[in-house]
Amino acid sequence: MDRKGAVLIYIFLVIVVLTILGVAIFNKSVSERSLAQQYVESTQAFWLAEAGVNQALSALRNDYDAASVSATELGAGEFSAQISASGSDRTVVSTGEVPSGGTARSSRDIQVEISKDIPANFYDNAIYSAGEVDLNGNSYTVNGNVIYGDDLDYSQNNITGTVTEDSSITPLARFDFQELRDLSSAQQNVYVPDHNKLVNEITGSEAFPSSFWYSPGVPNIIYIEGDLSLNGNIGTIGGFFVVVGDVLTNPDAAEEASVNGVGTIEGVIYTRGDFDVNGGAGNLNVNGGVWSGEEAELNGNSNVTYNQAYMEAIEALDLVGTPQITSWDDTQNPYGLD
Repeated sequence: MDRKGAVLIYIFLVIVVLTILGVAIFNKSVSERSLAQQYVESTQAFWLAEAGVNQALSALRNDYDAASVSATELGAGEFSAQISASGSDRTVVSTGEVPSGGTARSSRDIQVEISKDIPANFYDNAIYSAGEVDLNGNSYTVNGNVIYGDDLDYSQNNITGTVTEDSSITPLARFDFQELRDLSSAQQNVYVPDHNKLVNEITGSEAFPSSFWYSPGVPNIIYIEGDLSLNGNIGTIGGFFVVVGDVLTNPDAAEEASVNGVGTIEGVIYTRGDFDVNGGAGNLNVNGGVWSGEEAELNGNSNVTYNQAYMEAIEALDLVGTPQITSWDDTQNPYGLD
């Protein structure tokens, strides 16, 4: 009898232990499911806050005095944004919440700084790169000032002007592309891709203007929708080149290697991408200046010379800047789940 009683007690204890373990496993499963759901909703709230930033940027590009973005439902939740002014800059605090309406189970905030200013020294440099400047070999020359936002790398210092590091120039000041395209279109200087080449959208010609000047004191404004790819003997081309993509010269891709990368660009190149030039057997010269958003790279017989008259002619156009994000901050710990 005592033996049977002991067995029953053991069985009872096993049942109790198994029950406790089962409850613990169930609670852990419920807790992990809850945490997973919170993480999903926190991520959704983050992307909603991102949507609010984009909406605020769009609103500021339409009206730089806009003060807010009203609550807007999107997917599982909603976003809203408040805009405050500090001088000529704007601060946007965007909030994403899940679900929309009522009490939010998850909320995320993003704060961004927005500016549309063109820096005071924007027109004073031979090379102005918001990213890196990479100068290779000893056959290149830069006659003028160089300013860069990230890093400078050169094998030999063939720069005649001042060299300045300034992280505040990142990102590259953004011109109003629609304004530039309209000005270029009025000059019939818009170039568009056509079967892996660039052609004038009006004339169909591949040829670029040969002079910087459209008329006395007014530059040719050459708007290029895509990458500007220059190969071979380009001769002399001129103008204010506004490149939506990257500026590339690739002598290895041309058939006549002996004349690759030869010619002169009488003007200024503006690209928010890369400016990448490889001089070939002869010199490839830029007489004017370069603005680059990501990297300016010169290889081989490549020369960039600052031309003050060209820069002043572009500055005289009194181009306006377009609002863009200059700093970004996720103001909450993405793993700080309640």
